Amino acid sequence: MKEYNLIIVGGGAAGILCAIEANKQGMDNILLIEKDPVLGGALNLGNYNISRENTINGQEYKKSLMKCFDECKVDVKLNTMVLKIEENNEVLCTSSECGIEKIKGKNIILANGGKEGSRKAISMVGDRCSGILTVGMAKKIFSIGNMIPGKNILIDGFETLYMIQEQLKDKNINVVGIISENNNVKTYGLTDKIYKNYKIASIQGAGRVTSVTLEKDGKEEVIECDTLMFARPMLSDGLVAMRSNIKLNPTTTGPEVDDEFMTSRENIYACGNGIYIHKFIEDIEACIKTIFNLSLGY
Repeated sequence: MKEYNLIIVGGGAAGILCAIEANKQGMDNILLIEKDPVLGGALNLGNYNISRENTINGQEYKKSLMKCFDECKVDVKLNTMVLKIEENNEVLCTSSECGIEKIKGKNIILANGGKEGSRKAISMVGDRCSGILTVGMAKKIFSIGNMIPGKNILIDGFETLYMIQEQLKDKNINVVGIISENNNVKTYGLTDKIYKNYKIASIQGAGRVTSVTLEKDGKEEVIECDTLMFARPMLSDGLVAMRSNIKLNPTTTGPEVDDEFMTSRENIYACGNGIYIHKFIEDIEACIKTIFNLSLGY
C-alpha cells in the first residue's frame, strides 16, 4: 500500500490551496484526490465575484491558482472517488483506472467543498418530470452554449441566485416568481412576484414540468412554468466524514473541527466549504494557513 505524508481529498479551491501551502511549508510526498476529470471544483463555472478585497471571479482566481499549483510537487488522482477513511488513516477510493484501492496518509485533509440543497434534500412530492434542477445544474447548461435551462422558471429560494442572475438576464429568461421564507429576498431585478412563506405542495408535468402547486394557510395556488429551480443555501459535504465515523456538525452538515481544524479523528483535518460555507475566498485562505501554521507546519 502506498503511503503519503499528506492526502488531500477534494480538488476545488480549498484542496488546491492546501497543496500549495504544503509545498510552501516544505512538505513532500503529497497526494491530491479529485472525483472530477479536472481540478477547480466550483471555480470552473464561477463567473461571479468571490472576493471581499478584490473583484475577481472564480474562473479568474483558478487561473492564478493553477500557475502556483503547477510549480508544486504533488501527485494528482483525477476521476477518483473517495469512499471513506478506514482505520490507520487508510483512504478507500475507487476509479475506472485503478478500481478499488487503499492509500495511507500520515495526515489527511478533507476539502470536499459544499453541495446544493435540492428537491430530494427538502422532501417533496410530485411527478418525476424533467425541468427540475438546481442552480449548479443551470450553470452547467448555460456553459454548453446556445442552451438555456428553461423559458419560464419558478425559483425556490434565492441564496445561490447570485451565481446565475446575469445569465438569466442576458438570455431574457422569464422568472415567473421566487418562493421564499425570508423577508429580505434578493430578486436581482429578475421578478416582482414573491411567494412569501408558500410551500411547494406538488409538481405537475408530462415529460416536462407544466405547473407547480403552492400552498399557504390551507389555500393552494397553481403556477404555470416549464422549470422549477432550487436556489437553496449551500450545505457542507459531510458524506466522506460520515462514512469515516467522523463526528459531524449538525448545523453545517460537515465534519466538526476544533480550533486547529482537526476532526474527531487524529491527524484528519477539514477545511473550506466542507466545514461551513464561506462567502469569500479570503476566509478559506485564512483557514488553510491556520491548519499549516498550527498543526502541519514543518
